[in-house]
Amino acid sequence: MSEYDNTNRGAAFQPFPEQKFILQGKLDIHGVERNVALILQQSKSGDKRVEVYYKAGVLFENDKQGNDKAPDYSGPMEGIFDGLRIAGWKGMKDGKPYMTFQVSEKQQQTQDNQQETASVDDVIPF
Repeated sequence: MSEYDNTNRGAAFQPFPEQKFILQGKLDIHGVERNVALILQQSKSGDKRVEVYYKAGVLFENDKQGNDKAPDYSGPMEGIFDGLRIAGWKGMKDGKPYMTFQVSEKQQQTQDNQQETASVDDVIPF
């Protein structure tokens, strides 16, 4: 029986009732500033703790242009994940929303797109 490989894949679900987003801000680690979110978490035994999460990337809504298989969201990863992109697909199960993810290498621009971008960027705005 082969084992499922979930490398570069993931999913997100609604928070558990005992989880609460409490604060957001910035944290400097060895000269690198990160956006952070603090989540109040409670263990099964009732112990409370604050978990620190930092921003690993951003998702933008996609224009799927009639392609139902295209991701609903996608965007670049950053920091140690620079050079990767993340794509997300919305779903609903048992009346609860979720999102699945796939991480991949950033797609290279075509030579025509690179030349177009270069010519636009070369225009001096004054």
